[in-house]
Amino acid sequence: MILIFFDGLCEPKNPRGIATYAYIIKETSGKKLEEGFGLAARPFSEQSTNNVAEYAGVVCGLKEGLKYSKDATVLGDSALVIKQLKKEYKIRSKKLLPYYEAANNLIAKYSSLEFKWIPREENEEADSLTRRAYALYNQGKLRYHDFFKRCLFNFL
Repeated sequence: MILIFFDGLCEPKNPRGIATYAYIIKETSGKKLEEGFGLAARPFSEQSTNNVAEYAGVVCGLKEGLKYSKDATVLGDSALVIKQLKKEYKIRSKKLLPYYEAANNLIAKYSSLEFKWIPREENEEADSLTRRAYALYNQGKLRYHDFFKRCLFNFL
């Protein structure tokens, strides 16, 4: 059993800002197994939104989590993403559909998976990674690479 934390942000404005994502994979004991972050969409593009960034975090977390266990709890502070993945909300944004479909393809690989919304205060570690990605982009140290080619290469 593993825990997958995810987060996303889009700054300095949403939409059309710089959308960054992060994920952290931990054992239930709290031991960190892996973390990652990056740009969810081309900066300042129409695709660059907070919700796209949140989805990028959960998709990468689900993909990387399969290396450790097929039993997981996914935790994030995006009520929209959590409720959509639990099938409590419908997808209304065409921008989110590819991410939603990628997440569902990954979900099918797990034997046991639970989604839990957590308050922002309990997701500070993932949040700090999204902010780190944002800072690295602003310093010219993080470049955009197509999200689906980079995160899901050899999967879909």
